Amino acid sequence: MSMLSPAAVYKRQQQNPGFNPEDGHQLIKATLEYLVRSLGILMQEPARDSEIFKTHIARVLTSIYVLQSSLDFERGGEISTNLFQLYEYSRQQTLKLMRNDDTAQIDRAYHSISEIFDAWQKIK
Repeated sequence: MSMLSPAAVYKRQQQNPGFNPEDGHQLIKATLEYLVRSLGILMQEPARDSEIFKTHIARVLTSIYVLQSSLDFERGGEISTNLFQLYEYSRQQTLKLMRNDDTAQIDRAYHSISEIFDAWQKIK
């Protein structure tokens, strides 16, 4: 699996004529895709002191922050609340993994976020 930096991903997306950075739907889709990819790598249990581990922990936490910050609770109502809770669960599991807590369930976080990503791809 290739390890692209966020700058490289952005550059690649800018070269894609179908990617519009002004399109909120596409931005959320790209963020979810990035999150799923990083959670998948963390499920492979890279060494905790490795750059891969540190990089993907940071990517997961950043992606979750972006997704939580993008929620519109006034317009989204219960859906926004449920998404926030799923994102928060994933964040908590990532923090547990980062602290070497044996109760971390990164696989459950991965599967939850994957389901959201799959559903998001079907919209529009």
